[in-house]
Amino acid sequence: MEQGAGTTPPDSKRKRLIPPCVTACPAGVDVPRYIGYLEQGRFDEAEAVVRERIPFAAVCGRVCYRPCEPMCRRGLLDVPVQINALKRAATEYSSGRVWRERWQGSIAPGSGRRVAVIGAGPAGLTAAYYLGKVCGHEVTVFEAAPAAGGQLYVGIPEFRLPRIILRRELELVCETRVTLLCNHRVESLDDLTAQGFDAVFISMGTWKSNPLDIPGVDLPAVMDGVAFLREANLGRLTRVGDRMRVIGGGNVAIDAARVAVRLGARDVGIFYRRSRREMPALEHETREAEAEGVHLDFLVSPIAVEMIPDGRLRLHLQEMELGEPDESGRRRPVPIPEAVRVELVNNVLLAIGQQADIRGEWGLGLRTGGILRVDSGTLETDRRGVFAGGDVATGPLSVIAAIGQGRLAARSIDRYLGGDGDISETLAPADGAMDFPSLMHPQGVAPFQMAQLGMRERLRSFTEVDLGLTTGQAMEEARRCLRCDLWQMRGVPEAWRKGRRRGSKPA
Repeated sequence: MEQGAGTTPPDSKRKRLIPPCVTACPAGVDVPRYIGYLEQGRFDEAEAVVRERIPFAAVCGRVCYRPCEPMCRRGLLDVPVQINALKRAATEYSSGRVWRERWQGSIAPGSGRRVAVIGAGPAGLTAAYYLGKVCGHEVTVFEAAPAAGGQLYVGIPEFRLPRIILRRELELVCETRVTLLCNHRVESLDDLTAQGFDAVFISMGTWKSNPLDIPGVDLPAVMDGVAFLREANLGRLTRVGDRMRVIGGGNVAIDAARVAVRLGARDVGIFYRRSRREMPALEHETREAEAEGVHLDFLVSPIAVEMIPDGRLRLHLQEMELGEPDESGRRRPVPIPEAVRVELVNNVLLAIGQQADIRGEWGLGLRTGGILRVDSGTLETDRRGVFAGGDVATGPLSVIAAIGQGRLAARSIDRYLGGDGDISETLAPADGAMDFPSLMHPQGVAPFQMAQLGMRERLRSFTEVDLGLTTGQAMEEARRCLRCDLWQMRGVPEAWRKGRRRGSKPA
C-alpha cells in the first residue's frame, strides 16, 4: 500500500522511538534504520549502520541467533521481518565505500596505554577492536589455538560460516593497534603485568565440556562434541563411523550431527532427555538438521556405554518422562522404571554443555558453574585491572551476546585507563532512512525466503547452505518493516492500524 514517504522532512525536535528489535539486540544495532536504507536500495549505507555497533557485521548476518526477530512488531500482524537475513544482505551487496570513508578518519590518536586480551573469540576481538581503533590503546590478543576466531572458527561449521567471510572480518580488527598472537597460551597474569600491560581482558570462552558420569565414557569411540567440532573445523577429522549418536540438545549437538553427516555417517541421531519444547538449540538449525536426515529422539538419556567384540558400541538408554520444573524453569526429566533399551552404534558424541577452564593460579573468584565472578556493570574481576567477559563470565551464550560483552568491556577498560569510555562510531550518513517506505507491504505479505544449496550437494560438502536474499528480495522484505521507530514523528502507518482492527495488540 502507498505511504506518503519522503514528502515531509523529519521533525528534528521530536525523537525516534526505541523499537523492541533494538532493545533486544545485545549490541544495540539500529535495526529499523539499516532496514530503511535497504528498502531504498542503499546497501552501502545499510552496512555502515550495522558496522557502527558490530565489527563482525558479515559474520552476524549468518550466525546471529536473532533475539530481535521474536520482538518484531510485524509478528503481531503476521510474521516477523527477517532481520538477520537483511543484515546479511546489507554486507553482501555493499561496496564498503560509505563506512570506509568515515572509518579511516575516525581512528583515535595513540594513548600510550597497553591492554592484553586473553582469547581471540568474538568478545575478546570486539573489545580489542574498540580499544585499539576507537580508544587509541595498544592491544595484544593472546590465543592458544592455531587460528583466531574462537568458536567462530573452530566451533561453527563452515557450511554455516564460510572461513573467507570470517578472515575478512578478522583482518579488519587487526588494522588498527591490535596484534594477534596465535598458539600462545597465557600461563600467568603476573607475567602480563611484568610485560607492561596496564589492563587485562579475559575472554577465552568455555572450551571444557561438562562431564557425563556413566560407565564407558572413556572409550575411544566416545568423543567430546566440542573437541569433535574443533578437530573437524581444523581439518584433522575426515571420517566417522556409519552410525553416530549425539547426546545433548543444544547448538553444539546440532552442529556436530550435521558435521557427522558430511563426514560420511549414514545414520545420525540425537538423544535428548527432555522434549522438543525444552530443547535449547535454535529451532531453525534443528529443522535444517532434520532436513539433512538427522533424527531426533526425545525423553531418553544414556546410562552406560560398552564396547562389543566387533568394535561397535552398545549404548544403554533410559527412557524418561517430564516431572516438575527444575531451577532452570524447565520440567525435570524423570526415569521411567524398567524402561531401558539398547542401540548398537559406531560412535557416541557427548554435547551436554560447556564450562570455563579457569587456571587456579590466576587467583580469580568463581561463581556457580565455574565461571569468573565479575562486576555486572564493569566486568572487572576480583583483581584490579583484570576484566572478564563473554562465555567465561556468563556461561555459554551466543555470538551477538559475546559482542555485547566485548563492547561493555571496552568501555570499562577505557575508563579504567583514564578515558571517557566512549566507543561510539559514526559510519553512516546522519540524516538518512528517516521515513516510512514508499511502499509498505500490508498484512498477509509473507517473508521473502532466501535460497538454499541443493540437498544432494550440501550433504557431500561443507559449502554454505543458506545462499542469502537477492537485492530485489532484500528490498521487498525491508518493506515489511513497520518502522515503529518513527511512529512518534509520523503517526502509525495504515498497515499497523489494519492489524489492530483484526485483533492485534501493540507490544
